[in-house]
Amino acid sequence: MSEKKQVIYDLRYSYSGPFLVEDFYGYVDGWIKEHGFEKEPKKSLEYVTKDGKQIQWIIEVHSHLDDLHHGIVFLKVLMSNVKETVIKMNNKKIRINSGDVFVNIDGFIDAHVHSTFWQVKPVYTFMRTIVDRFAYHFHSDKYDGVVAEQSHKLFKDIRAFFNTQKFKYE
Repeated sequence: MSEKKQVIYDLRYSYSGPFLVEDFYGYVDGWIKEHGFEKEPKKSLEYVTKDGKQIQWIIEVHSHLDDLHHGIVFLKVLMSNVKETVIKMNNKKIRINSGDVFVNIDGFIDAHVHSTFWQVKPVYTFMRTIVDRFAYHFHSDKYDGVVAEQSHKLFKDIRAFFNTQKFKYE
C-alpha cells in the first residue's frame, strides 16, 4: 500500500523570450544528475501549429529518503509559440528558439507503508491520523522540509536559467 502526500503546490514560472530548447533539457538533466536524483520521463510531446511549435515535457524526479519514503518532484513544462530564428553574434549565425514557457513544479512524498499495526484496520489508521495531525507530528511531516527544499532549489535554478537566457541572446 502506498500513501502519497503533496508537500509543494504549484510553484509556477513563466518566461517569454529567446532560449534554446536543447540547452534547457540538458540543463535540467545535468541538475538531476548533479544532485543525485533519478529522472522518470512521463510525457514528451511536440507538435507543430501555424503559430509555431507546442511542446509538453513532463518528468518526475525521484529521491530516496529512507526505506519507506521517496521524494517526488513533478516538473511540467509547457512551451508554446516556439519559433526558430537565426541571429548573428560575433560574426556567426546562431539558431535559437523564442517563445513562451510555462513551468509548474509540485512536490510529493510517497510512503510505502506495509501491514504495520497502524495500517491493519481503518480505526487504527484514523487514530494515527488524528494523533499525527493534532498531537505529535512523528509520521507525516518527517520529510516535508527535504522535499520542499528540493522543489524550491529546482525552481530557483530553472528561473535563473531563463533569466540568463534573456541576456545571453540580446
